[in-house]
Amino acid sequence: MKLSPALLCRELSKLYPVATDGPLSVEPVLTRPQLLEPGAAPAEGALCVAPAGEDWSAAADRAGLVLTVGSGTPRGRQAVVDAPSTAAVYNAIQAVFDRFDGWYSDLSDSRLQGQSIQTLLELSHNLLGKPLVVIGMDFSVIASVEGESHGMARGMFGATEDTYDVLTTLKHSGKYEAVRQLDGWFHFYSEEEMGSCMCVNIKKYGQTTYRLMMFDTEEQQEPIYGFLLEHLAAMVEHALLHNTAPVSGGSHAIRTILHTAISDRTADYVTISQRLDGCGWHSSHEYLCIVLQLSYLDQKNLTIHAICSYIENILSGSCAFQYKDDIVVFVDLTLSSMSQTDISSRLSCFVRDSLLKAGYSRVLLGHFNFRRQYDQASIALEVGTRRNPSFWIHRFNDIAFDYILEQATRKLPGYMLSHERLLRLKYGDEENGTEYLRTLRLYLDNHLNAVQTARELFIHRSTFLYRLERIKAVLGTDLTDPDEILYLMLSFRLMERETPADPSRPAGQHSDQNRKHPV
Repeated sequence: MKLSPALLCRELSKLYPVATDGPLSVEPVLTRPQLLEPGAAPAEGALCVAPAGEDWSAAADRAGLVLTVGSGTPRGRQAVVDAPSTAAVYNAIQAVFDRFDGWYSDLSDSRLQGQSIQTLLELSHNLLGKPLVVIGMDFSVIASVEGESHGMARGMFGATEDTYDVLTTLKHSGKYEAVRQLDGWFHFYSEEEMGSCMCVNIKKYGQTTYRLMMFDTEEQQEPIYGFLLEHLAAMVEHALLHNTAPVSGGSHAIRTILHTAISDRTADYVTISQRLDGCGWHSSHEYLCIVLQLSYLDQKNLTIHAICSYIENILSGSCAFQYKDDIVVFVDLTLSSMSQTDISSRLSCFVRDSLLKAGYSRVLLGHFNFRRQYDQASIALEVGTRRNPSFWIHRFNDIAFDYILEQATRKLPGYMLSHERLLRLKYGDEENGTEYLRTLRLYLDNHLNAVQTARELFIHRSTFLYRLERIKAVLGTDLTDPDEILYLMLSFRLMERETPADPSRPAGQHSDQNRKHPV
């Protein structure tokens, strides 16, 4: 393979002092060396080794690089090597080419044999001596050699509390976004995030899907390894094309079973229960479901798998996976060492900092309610977000009554479901200036306590009792039937949900059309 003048001189400098006249080219243009004799014309772009004491400037103008052995002042495409002999330098150069040619051959043989991406990185690490990582744009670490110090061990970057903050920072980083679609090698440096690394984007259909990264590079001003990294990236791309990338995340058994349980309405729950029992999630255990609404940045940056892995790491006994446009988390509370309070505490900061929203189901026993728990969590997320859009976490228990009211009014508006005679009180108050509706509401809210209600209305108890008798006459009830009391209280809530402009009357209809008798 061809080497660049900069790389060749760097390798030679490990054996002998090398002096150059400024930075050398990093383009791979040099082939195996030739010995240059006085008066000989080198081949165009050739690598020449020559003794000191001659004027090789004409040869240097034609050659790719002239290495003079001895002492002197380098000019242009010349370098001076302080070595004992021309033969020693010539042999050292041949050894450099042998080493890189061997690496090139090993990579090619590895691909012909169908070996893994991990093998490609290990072969390259032997040559480059730098940490190497192949990472998906969803932050799944496909292969890694010495990437542990950067949180880039095999698995999912961002899956631990130590690395998730870095992932969140990258997700919001304009600098990181700017390099997403670059071609060829490039440097990415961010002291507070990942330090310094040289990268090559690996694309499919014009979109970056993976990235090869080499950490701790010192050659930011003289990037001599760029073309080598591009060649390695081409080999990795070939391996990915032929499906040799390992599946990250370990066993998918529980995840697959749970996905089937909530997505397939025709699924056999007995079979699902048996399969979960075999995985250690028993029917005698209690379970909690959480649905996380993804942010735009997570969808754009493909960080869904990283979020799932992170959740599984911070919540013991949990399984997280993507379903539709959300992340669904099931927690086996019996297996988990965490209480519901612990789970909420661990997730609350994470949800807020990641710009997510979460819906919690109720805790239920066994395997036969997974679909219903998912529905509960989804409903909590949907209704809770409408009710309190500034909240990050919504629990089904907090929105259950509002959900009941929403479902009750899906086909009929609230005024058509409300207690009919309660509407008469309302219309009578509007026409006569009375406060029967407010009086009844306070009476019901005070659990039929006449003294407390009169006190809150600032009226005498006898005045209140007179009003109450009038109210009972309009309603046609003595307010002793629990079901009717419940219906009246529900009617008040339904009436409150009507639009302020026209809370109880159909458009264009007069109030007397809804009344049979005046108050």
